[in-house]
Amino acid sequence: MVDHASGAASAGSSSGAGCVNGGQVVVTTADNGHRVCVDTNGTVRVSLAGSADAPVTLSGTALAAVSDHVFRGVSAGQAVLTATVRSCPASAAPGAMSCTAMSRWQVTVVVG
Repeated sequence: MVDHASGAASAGSSSGAGCVNGGQVVVTTADNGHRVCVDTNGTVRVSLAGSADAPVTLSGTALAAVSDHVFRGVSAGQAVLTATVRSCPASAAPGAMSCTAMSRWQVTVVVG
């Protein structure tokens, strides 16, 4: 579904061709392991809760990095976005026990 006010689409949105039509797809921690689709010139924005500063690594030539967490479709094909994210929420209280477990996050982006 496309949010017409912001122009953003959820990761599961698609047109009849199977891709978001040049719009913006936002992928989140919940999209780990999923495949999303965006048209050439479409934008993929990565929003990782609890790991907002986690670097996102791009492999493949279908996307180009615009900034640390924003990528644009540049050619038909496939690219993979990966990051290391916290496996549990960060502690809110100073001095409280914290979790340092990390896991790999990965989304495959099909540009078409």
